[in-house]
Amino acid sequence: MTARSTGLMMGIIGFVLGSIVTTQVVRGQAVNKIDGPFTHISLAVTDADKTGKAIAELFGQPAPTSRVLKYIPFPPSFGDKTMSGKVTSVTGNGLRIEIIQPMSDGPWKDHIDRHGEGVHHVGWTVNDYTQAVRFLESKGGKWTQGNPTVNFGYVDMSPANIPFSIEVVGASGARVPAQDPSAQ
Repeated sequence: MTARSTGLMMGIIGFVLGSIVTTQVVRGQAVNKIDGPFTHISLAVTDADKTGKAIAELFGQPAPTSRVLKYIPFPPSFGDKTMSGKVTSVTGNGLRIEIIQPMSDGPWKDHIDRHGEGVHHVGWTVNDYTQAVRFLESKGGKWTQGNPTVNFGYVDMSPANIPFSIEVVGASGARVPAQDPSAQ
């Protein structure tokens, strides 16, 4: 990864962290519920295999294996809708880059349609998933994916003038459905 690319990613992360801390410390607002470690930056792309291979080559690693995730839930406000996508990741120089290819309608496809390929979200592990989602919504974000059952969610921060989503995953990890939920 070039110094410019690394600098850009670190700048984005710094901007988010700085915005959250400044809002709370300087303005005396609610306690930050993004209280765990940063885990990854995620790209929404049209071809996860091709992009994963290119990023892996950049870091001198073998091409990663993609996997298809199905039945990823939307929040309760969207009803029982689900989405699917192809996902892979590459770790280089201590940074995990998640690569997502939408395979159905949803936040990933919407992002590509609106902005083209690029940074979709940054991810954190948090102590309390539900509190983290509520906190991000209180800052102007819109909950677009996940629910308490799967212990993760995406909150689109663009309504708050932050040009990407934040993914929060509860401390016990994400629980993506392994099969069609209607078959249970």
